[in-house]
Amino acid sequence: MAKATSTALFGSDLLVKDFFRPYLYLDPAAIANKGLDRDTVARAIAKELAKHPGIGGAVASASITQGKATGVAAAVGHNHHPQRSGDIYLLQSPYWFMFDRGAVAAMHGSPWRYDTHVPIIFAGPGIKAAHVQRPVHPIDIAPTLSSVLNISPPAAAEGSVLIEVLDQSP
Repeated sequence: MAKATSTALFGSDLLVKDFFRPYLYLDPAAIANKGLDRDTVARAIAKELAKHPGIGGAVASASITQGKATGVAAAVGHNHHPQRSGDIYLLQSPYWFMFDRGAVAAMHGSPWRYDTHVPIIFAGPGIKAAHVQRPVHPIDIAPTLSSVLNISPPAAAEGSVLIEVLDQSP
């Protein structure tokens, strides 16, 4: 589908290098050989791909890195790494599978609420049952566990300590 879109828009399927869910990777050399701008190509292909059934949206990485992302595209930014991510993030439509290699047993990673809600449970001596109503994030687990164990958090830890876990009275 992506190569056909590339051919229809730019006269070549060589501009698309690979699709590894959820990213479409373009070929910068092929784009340069045609005298095209990579960000322009990515935006045009993303716009066209978003029209296909099962595609809930397509976000050019340039939109994320240049701070222009809003709504669902802003959520996509949480999955974006400038050196590793592809040129276009394809969002499956809600409750669709988007997979082209091998059997599918389960998928995760869409920006839709049913796929982004992750329950976090802490249990152990001195930790009382509690239900936290505010949003918390998986990146909060390492700093929280480190605090419970009274050790330094991992160097790359970015989250915040969940005070609800620490504020336990035996």
